[in-house]
Amino acid sequence: MLPLSIAPMMDRTDRHYRYFMRQITRRTLLYTEMVTSQAIHYGDTERLIGFTSVENPLVLQVGGDDPELLAECARLAAEFG
Repeated sequence: MLPLSIAPMMDRTDRHYRYFMRQITRRTLLYTEMVTSQAIHYGDTERLIGFTSVENPLVLQVGGDDPELLAECARLAAEFG
């Protein structure tokens, strides 16, 4: 059996989409929308990377070109769980 993953589209879907997908299947690995490292660093972190336990397992997608900022975002995301 092949693993199934669902990756929402940036600016098209959100955490409500992930919640909906989780209701359809518990066995699928869900991904967040692509979030830029700048947005996480300067923006509303809860709104950008917040999630509920119902969505797990969940993978955060972060994009950027600054390795130090990406590492900071990874640490912040790890603190969020």
